[in-house]
Amino acid sequence: MRTIRGIAVSTMLAVPALPLPALLHAQQAPTAQASEITAPPVIDGRLQDDAWSGIEPLAGFTQREPSEGQPVSQPTEVRVGYDDAALYIGAWLFDEDPSGIVTGQTLRDASLNDSDAFVVVLDTYLDRQNGFVFGTTPAGIEYDGQVTGEGTGGGPGGGRQQRGSAGGFNLNWDAS
Repeated sequence: MRTIRGIAVSTMLAVPALPLPALLHAQQAPTAQASEITAPPVIDGRLQDDAWSGIEPLAGFTQREPSEGQPVSQPTEVRVGYDDAALYIGAWLFDEDPSGIVTGQTLRDASLNDSDAFVVVLDTYLDRQNGFVFGTTPAGIEYDGQVTGEGTGGGPGGGRQQRGSAGGFNLNWDAS
């Protein structure tokens, strides 16, 4: 086994996870505990500095495809840390056959349905209904959006914040 891609995401939000309807179906919402770090990690995609090594990895990941709900078939390590300025998420995504990695499109907010992807949903309101989505693919795209009402609902969003969204997911929301 070898690491195929290390991904580091930096944001100013800190909270547990919320299910993204298109990516997590009928599963218990996973949660994570962030570890306080004394110095920020280097955001370079390598995940080799001391900030990452001092954080206990999260466990218990399940598949979406091909066997929904089953334990992951490849080792996956995710670490979550924070300091006074930011929340840091580092993911080690292993694959014993890198030739099978699906990189997908290279456009910002491109659909993640036809590619391998790493996605985090933050329940910043602590209500398990509303939150923010951050993701990337092996192509390195930036994917972000806003979830309302557990990502369900009918038709386009009605309010100013939700215009252009569909069914409780606003892909038009972009993090700064």
